[in-house]
Amino acid sequence: TCSACTEELNSIMTFWNITAALPEPEPSAGIKHTFIQNLEAYKQEQLAKTSFWDQLKEHISKLTMLLVTPRMAYGLGMLVVGVVATSLYFQQKGNGKSEVAMLSSQVKEMREMLTLTLLEHPSASERLRAVSYVNEIDTVDRRVKDALLTTLNNDENVNVRLTALETLSKMTNDPKVREGLIQSIAQQESPLVQSALADIMLSIQEKKSVRSFQQLLKKPETNEAIKTKIQATIHQLNI
Repeated sequence: TCSACTEELNSIMTFWNITAALPEPEPSAGIKHTFIQNLEAYKQEQLAKTSFWDQLKEHISKLTMLLVTPRMAYGLGMLVVGVVATSLYFQQKGNGKSEVAMLSSQVKEMREMLTLTLLEHPSASERLRAVSYVNEIDTVDRRVKDALLTTLNNDENVNVRLTALETLSKMTNDPKVREGLIQSIAQQESPLVQSALADIMLSIQEKKSVRSFQQLLKKPETNEAIKTKIQATIHQLNI
């Protein structure tokens, strides 16, 4: 061992011994506060990211349960690819808000696509499932609303029509939905659906529905008990 190396080692050891004996300085209150703030902000940011991806995973998991045809599976696959591609693009751009907005939009599109497809399913239970699934969509677009009106007017299953009507009753702030419900009155043959429509028109005080109810009264096949209810509904709407 060279003397220079030994001397260098001794100098290093002496330095560490001196620094080890020094009292540990306490951080100032300002430094502590800033550190805690930054740490909390980072934790919230990571929590938000995790929550969003967990939510996306949950949505995709639910949608996967609805896959009943190859066409639906293919469509979901294409949308998932779009979601992932969008995520990677915005991660590279560093635009987190745009990423979240775009991904939310694409998840909504997935749900709407599967809902529209299931509304055409031959199984009444699957169509019921599709109608009830609409309630999980925050903002229902025109395609889905029109599909629900079509279901209300044409589905062969009374329970499906009633469920579609119940869902549409929550959208009566949309003038086109209100008009669609009014036009649907004269097309209905089920006393249950006719009665439900009377309740809805009365609850929203839709006076334009009176003419449609009058047309229903003229039909000889309309149930007598329903005619009585319709007459009472017309009277209350005309007050």
